[in-house]
Amino acid sequence: MLSEPFMSDAWFGRKVVFLCDHDGDGSLGFVLDHFTDRSLRSVMSDAEDWPLQQSVAVGGPVHNDSLFYLHRMGDVVSGALPVLPGLWLGGDFDELKAGLSTGRYSDQDVRFFVGYSGWTPGQLDSEMREKSWYVHDAPLEVKLEAIFNPPEEGLWRSMLASKGPGHARASMLPVDPSLN
Repeated sequence: MLSEPFMSDAWFGRKVVFLCDHDGDGSLGFVLDHFTDRSLRSVMSDAEDWPLQQSVAVGGPVHNDSLFYLHRMGDVVSGALPVLPGLWLGGDFDELKAGLSTGRYSDQDVRFFVGYSGWTPGQLDSEMREKSWYVHDAPLEVKLEAIFNPPEEGLWRSMLASKGPGHARASMLPVDPSLN
């Protein structure tokens, strides 16, 4: 999902949210382009043994004292929930650590988030009707690239522009329309 250009919300304004689950029980996703300067090693001391050089992203305002992860390790990590072909959410953390410690998996196979984005039943549907979000059903390869290798800047703008000429114009609008 892509926020509409004038959303002023501090968490979601001009952000890309990867929606992992959306059903009658609510919705759950992760902001893909809310970067921090916090290294994984600053969040977890035992991460020093892992071959990872990534920073932890802010996935959203819910449970922002907890670490979440999306990964490509599949059934190597028991309890992981399938999200898309080749993409899983969570699972047994010790098994994830073992896969990373051995070097079998790398930065391109896992992404860590502090917190997540969540909506109560019907809340996101209501926001969609209010046109607060654009649905962007990109090809699988584009989704995986945005999750595991997002650019430091411009993800929202490039994804919005890829929806077509009208959206490309909207992606260039200033945050404050009075500056136009």
